[in-house]
Amino acid sequence: MVNQKGGYSKIGFTQKDIYNQIDAKRQDEAFESDSHDALMYLQSKANSETNFYCRFSTDEKDRLANIFWRDSHSLFKYQCFSDVLIFDSTYKTNAYAKPLVLFVGVNNHRVTCVFGVALLSDETVQSCRWVFNTLMDSMGHKHPISILTDGDEEIRQAIDEIFPNSRHMIYG
Repeated sequence: MVNQKGGYSKIGFTQKDIYNQIDAKRQDEAFESDSHDALMYLQSKANSETNFYCRFSTDEKDRLANIFWRDSHSLFKYQCFSDVLIFDSTYKTNAYAKPLVLFVGVNNHRVTCVFGVALLSDETVQSCRWVFNTLMDSMGHKHPISILTDGDEEIRQAIDEIFPNSRHMIYG
């Protein structure tokens, strides 16, 4: 095709564009396969464990966008030690370039408790609203007294809407 058009400059895309497109398609296919496997695993956990909770959302192309899960131990720990909720995310450091969110707290022995985990499509206000609403649904709508975050504006907006009576503190 390049030879027929007389060079890369006349074809409208470069060889690197082709490689990037192929790589994006390959990653998309791997994500879809991994998404299916992850949902099947979480479904098996839900079938075998009382009070296991998992919710997900899809994007406009019906692909997995956001996913949240917690087990029954996390529910129990949250009911006991949720006065302070820490929302921490690693931004795009995993194979899918998606934020991994941990909801954690500390018990009365100063041991970290994981309350829930989420993999988000992004850190927009919409995704933050979704994950906070999903967390609250999974925990019987028991709101924390205080929430610690990194101070991101989108997270702050979602906290103001979902947790109007919780004190928002910024760490870092």
